[in-house]
Amino acid sequence: MSLFQNVLDTIPSGTKKYVNRQLGFAATVSEKLKSVGMTQRELAEKMGKKESYISRILSGDANPTLKTIAELEVALGVDVIAFNLEKSAAKEGAVATMVVGENV
Repeated sequence: MSLFQNVLDTIPSGTKKYVNRQLGFAATVSEKLKSVGMTQRELAEKMGKKESYISRILSGDANPTLKTIAELEVALGVDVIAFNLEKSAAKEGAVATMVVGENV
């Protein structure tokens, strides 16, 4: 086993999942931004945010709130994430599944 793999194996699975989701979200926002033909600056202006904050979102360095994500979606005019609420047969209540990616 390589040194790199040994180091990776010490990272908690929750941290790995978080990093994967964070980078996936950043890539999705970047794709949506390009698909609507908007620049970082235009998005920042439309949202009333600093361009540096949009840059941090696109690089995966920012951790936007759900409210900010909703504002971002309104500014872009497209959904970035989708929530599917399903009732469990066992009456466990609603289960939310977040989908980030091309199918949104």
